[in-house]
Formats: sequence, C-alpha cells, structure tokens
Amino acid sequence: EFVREVMPQYFRQTKLTSFQRQLNLYGFKRITRGKDHGAYYHELFLRERKELCRLMTRTKVKGTGCKAANNPDSEPNFYEMQPVSEQMMIISQRDG
Repeated sequence: EFVREVMPQYFRQTKLTSFQRQLNLYGFKRITRGKDHGAYYHELFLRERKELCRLMTRTKVKGTGCKAANNPDSEPNFYEMQPVSEQMMIISQRDG
C-alpha cells in the first residue's frame, strides 16, 4: 500500500529498497520492537517542527559496507513522550 499509493505521490523513488537507502543516508533509524516495529524515526523529523528538517544532512558515502547493530534499548518510546508544547515551539522558532 505504501509503495503503491504514498511513494509515487511524495517521493521520486519507485522501489522500497531505494527509499530505505535514502532514509539511512539521512540518518533515520529503524525501530526494532514494539507496535511500531519496522518504522523509521529521526530526532530532527518531528510533527509541527518542520524548521528542524533544515538541520538534517545526507551522508555522502555510506560507511564500510557493514551495518552497525541496532540497540533496541536506545530506541525512543514515542507513546511515553510528552507532546512538544505550543509555547516551546514558539520559543524555538524565536531563538532558531
């Protein structure tokens, strides 16, 4: 469904593997457990915080050909996090 409906509408890639490669090159990490298992996240890719995306950078050459092991204990639990308050967003926009 994602590959057939969402990707053609928003992305240039037509293959899921190419899309995943781009996510990795931009520093997205894959969630390995819980109900969002298989989803990707990035600390600068947050709802209602589009100004943070400007700080994201793409890796020019990807590593040595071997992938570092994921550490499930370091993955965030988005369901336990408090939402970013509107006041905090205003302060961030003013200072950023």
